[in-house]
Amino acid sequence: MRLFFGGLVLSVLLLLAAGRPPLAGASLHPQAVACAEIYTVQANDWLSKVAEKFLGDIYAFPAIITATNQQHLVDASFPQIVNPDVIETGWQLCIPAAPQAEVIIAASPPVEAAPPPPQPNGVPPEYTLDTFLQEHTFSPEVKPQWVASTPEKIKKYPVSAEMQTIDDTYGYRANYLWNENLGDDYFLYGGIFSKVPPQVRVYRAPWGSVLPRYRYPPNVTLPTGLTTNQFGWRGPQIDLRKPANTIRIAAVGASTTVGGHSLAHSYPEFLQNWLNIWAKENGYKVNFEVINAGREGLNSNDLVKVVEYELLPMDIDYIIYYEGSNQFHPETVVSFPPEFTMGKPPAGLVPNLNNVESDDKSILDVLSEYSAIAARARSIVEMFLVTGKEPPKPEQTFFLPDGQNEMKPDRAHTGDALDLRRIQNDLDAIREQAEANNVKMVMTTFNWFVYPGMVLDPQRHRNLYSYINRVQWPITYENMRRAADYQNRVFMRWAADNRVPLIDVAGQMPKQPDLFDDAIHNTYLGSRIRAWTVFEGLAPMLKQDIERGVLPRPARYDTTEHPYIKNDDYIRTLPVQN
Repeated sequence: MRLFFGGLVLSVLLLLAAGRPPLAGASLHPQAVACAEIYTVQANDWLSKVAEKFLGDIYAFPAIITATNQQHLVDASFPQIVNPDVIETGWQLCIPAAPQAEVIIAASPPVEAAPPPPQPNGVPPEYTLDTFLQEHTFSPEVKPQWVASTPEKIKKYPVSAEMQTIDDTYGYRANYLWNENLGDDYFLYGGIFSKVPPQVRVYRAPWGSVLPRYRYPPNVTLPTGLTTNQFGWRGPQIDLRKPANTIRIAAVGASTTVGGHSLAHSYPEFLQNWLNIWAKENGYKVNFEVINAGREGLNSNDLVKVVEYELLPMDIDYIIYYEGSNQFHPETVVSFPPEFTMGKPPAGLVPNLNNVESDDKSILDVLSEYSAIAARARSIVEMFLVTGKEPPKPEQTFFLPDGQNEMKPDRAHTGDALDLRRIQNDLDAIREQAEANNVKMVMTTFNWFVYPGMVLDPQRHRNLYSYINRVQWPITYENMRRAADYQNRVFMRWAADNRVPLIDVAGQMPKQPDLFDDAIHNTYLGSRIRAWTVFEGLAPMLKQDIERGVLPRPARYDTTEHPYIKNDDYIRTLPVQN
């Protein structure tokens, strides 16, 4: 049975010496590493867990891969580990002695996943689905042609004239349902509207918390293009009572989970489509439902309440957590001269993002929001001003709390860096809720697209370039990468400590700018490929639960009304501003 690795693979482990094809003229049977122990993979094992058990360090798993692959060359009873995210029950693993493991890792350190090969101008060639099909190593559990399968489009509602007027006048968020426990000051001074409306619509939150801060209205298509079901989640209608033989999965997160409102599908919709194809192909008489509970701007503390008050009453079986941007503040780990301000590059240095006000917004920036001709003229002007290379940044220092190890972080001493202390507390709360309700939680790494020396096409990747160099100004690409990797190492450590399986989205996604609208949000192709990454990581876990008879399980709740999501929202009039 295929089992999930559960560790962070932010580097291409297959480039380790044992995983490389032999060079011409080299011996096909090099001296294999001696095995201090031979371990047989058990159910619910993953490599980082085995490494911690025998070597005392979850980060020592590359040594097990190297030793096992070297043994495979001389003894076919050992497997060749070609995908470090997956091992199988019954496999024999070669566990080297701890001193030998240190030698192996020191001699063959993992390297960063290689950036895409550049064209003569330094910009990566255009990336397509065909490119992914040619380059990706597909799991035996799946068929490559499935990745091109697309879910049915959700039928949209007519956009109401009232909602369109509200959107045009006050901004798209003015159409949302806001938590009734939020104070008026939040709406008046929170900067959430383009112009403060005289009224907001609020939903009842009898639990007394201001979280989650908002919901989408139910059964509508918003002016942004988002279509919701009766619970206000993106996606098709879904029964409150889980149908027979159904496995229900909830995807929680923020904007990177809900997906671009104008995109035809989000990653949970792709995921549901492929899981049902996979189930049919394997003869499993089950149906999968994937709830997209994502909403832009939510933090980990919002997500705790989303799980508790929205998702658990839906009788879910799995929770997938994907979020790592809304509490990601690189200035908490990078120091730079005080005369520089986060998010404010010098005038004329970095192109403006669309619909973003800034001190150096040009006339062409303003006109480009309304005119395709102006946008084209702006592109022509920028062709001569923007090279696609990282602009000059001030001297800066990457730092962590005293005593913290960047490569092997101590979860207890993350401090305020990247808000990881609070995030871990919230992850603990979600895990505890899940376990109390017999729900399996799955953690993921979070994918930031940035790397040192990155060169982008100033036109094709304009939004990505502007986001990294404007919103994240003045942080260098190198320090952005270090911060993102550190965050993911903490996520990995949290998952290992809490025996929560982890899908390495950041490590498995292709390093291609064409998959990103900005540093965190995917294009439509990127959403498809990210969903495929989650699908390949999730399928072995689901296979195990189905074949063991754990899933599907009968509906546990027989309610006719959701206890907390009800159509009883009401209008609140805001104070008149002076």
